[in-house]
Amino acid sequence: MALIAVFLLYWMIVSFLDRRGFWEKHNISAWGPILMIRTTKGLEWIDKAAKPKRFWRLFANIGIVLMFIGMIFMFALVLASDYALVESFLEGSVMEPGKYNELKNIFLIPGVNDFIPFTWGLLALVVTLVVHEFSHSILARVEGIRVKSMGILLAIIPIGGFAEPDEEELFGGEIDFEKQRAQAQAQSEYNDMTASIEEIRAHEAQLNKETEAQAEKQMETEKQTETEEQTKTESQTENTNANEKTNAKTNTKTKPKVVATNVQRSRVLSAGVMANFCIALVAFILFFGPVLGGITTIGSLQITDIDNNSPAAIAGLSKDMVIVSINGQTVTDPASINESLKNVAPGDSVVVSAAYDRVITDYTLKTNANAENVNYAGIYIQNVVSGSPAESAGIESGMVITKADGVYVPDVNGFSEMLSTKKPGDTIVLTAETFDENGHVVQTQDLTITLGQNPNDASRAYMGISYTSGPLHIGLLGFSVGQFNAATYLDILNRLPSMLFDLDFSDISGSLKVMLAAWIYMMALPFFGLTGEGFSGFSGSMMQFYAPTGWAEPLGIGIFWIANALFWIAWLNFYVGLFNCLPANPLDGGHVFRAMIQTIGEKFKMSSEKAARLAGKICFYLSIFIFGSFIFMFIWPFIGKYFLTLLG
Repeated sequence: MALIAVFLLYWMIVSFLDRRGFWEKHNISAWGPILMIRTTKGLEWIDKAAKPKRFWRLFANIGIVLMFIGMIFMFALVLASDYALVESFLEGSVMEPGKYNELKNIFLIPGVNDFIPFTWGLLALVVTLVVHEFSHSILARVEGIRVKSMGILLAIIPIGGFAEPDEEELFGGEIDFEKQRAQAQAQSEYNDMTASIEEIRAHEAQLNKETEAQAEKQMETEKQTETEEQTKTESQTENTNANEKTNAKTNTKTKPKVVATNVQRSRVLSAGVMANFCIALVAFILFFGPVLGGITTIGSLQITDIDNNSPAAIAGLSKDMVIVSINGQTVTDPASINESLKNVAPGDSVVVSAAYDRVITDYTLKTNANAENVNYAGIYIQNVVSGSPAESAGIESGMVITKADGVYVPDVNGFSEMLSTKKPGDTIVLTAETFDENGHVVQTQDLTITLGQNPNDASRAYMGISYTSGPLHIGLLGFSVGQFNAATYLDILNRLPSMLFDLDFSDISGSLKVMLAAWIYMMALPFFGLTGEGFSGFSGSMMQFYAPTGWAEPLGIGIFWIANALFWIAWLNFYVGLFNCLPANPLDGGHVFRAMIQTIGEKFKMSSEKAARLAGKICFYLSIFIFGSFIFMFIWPFIGKYFLTLLG
């Protein structure tokens, strides 16, 4: 709360100074709480970086191709999402609102978005913005477009960098013919208030002719400029660069305005996306290659709760420790725990090896002579169907059912077997535990439920719950453990890159589906992870399951910092690059798509004016559809049920 208060105070100060004109006097712009601090110093660095023009043009040309591939992929994803929502509505169901629909999770803001950690997310965001913006500017200089300034983005702390190409030179090719026509009418001596109908028609025809002639001349000039530029020798290019770089302020001096052609504009705009993809590729290669290769597993059973005054509490075991072995026998699942304790009697001593922060320690537990040697996992309630017998009985999601009619529920299979012996109308008393946010039991209660009829089979009993295995409670030792398949998790992460490009020519259709699913999975990794909970990197309690190995062993915890930094830099660059491919203004993909439509129109002998108008209209309506779809996806879970009620 203190951080939020500080941020709001900062925002108020920024807004107050902006209204007073303070920022404008110092060449600073305020966009909400974000300050754009500009300078002309360092522009010569962009000129130096732009020196290998052939390389950068090749770089940008590849970027144009990748942008169109990303454009198709992202637009198809938007259509598929819309279709899925509409189809589910027609089938009479609406997705329930959840954390995925919350407003704060729409934006990729570290510390605000629940799925993006502040530290690693902020680092990744800075890298993403700097790479994207400076790539635009380098290509702008390659194409002879002026860069007005560069600087940093500040929101209490620096959150990125930027470089500002001259928008008039970059977007001047997107001619506003309507404005041009209005200006021509205003300057004319023609008076439409006194003119006859014939004069009005003649005047409009003349204006159309002049406007089209001017547009044709503009396009011819652009094409001629492009041709001449491509035929220049490398020595001429070097001379031009030398003249431009004699003064660090060359970019800011007054010079004849140039207007980028469609090809030049597309190169400049695709460069940012291409740079993001390149950074993502390098970071992903490092993450999935040597970094994951330097990480191994410690165990798969983690302590989730410890009973008060239990042998575990007295011996010094604590929450989040990973159990490695019991009495020298390695334990990896509930079955192996039961096996390790089968010959232990109440009152015996048990040696438990547990790891915390990658340090394994042996703990001796003296069991209670009066304790029950019973281990049970129960079932964890994931969801309760509205209007079901379970809801009527007071069962809620997040509860753990430990007993049924006074008998411990050993696991999921044991509960299913018990339920299969019941009939509709039977009554069961379930013992349910409720936990706090730290995983401690805060309430234990007996709930009586009268079973209903299964909707798919009237002869079978029905509760109306979905469930999974709960944490295994070890009665003799006094603690509970949850199972996390750490080795399987790490193995899936290692295999994910091969799935992205696993094209099997003997089954092209099947392999393409696998590849598409892998790409979508990669995009959704922070939101859904490998187990449905989201993968935020190796941090928190998850880090306890792993340790550095091989070349990474001397790094200690540092290997996890490297892994987290690389993962988030890769993912955010990949996601931002893909999002910018969407054919919607003001995204880079929208401008490139508009230039493509205009070029296609001109290829079909359409006048420049008509081609520009057509491209503008198509891009405008497409932008409305795309952003409207995003709004629809986020608000539909909140309002869809009301439409179902109205139509039901």
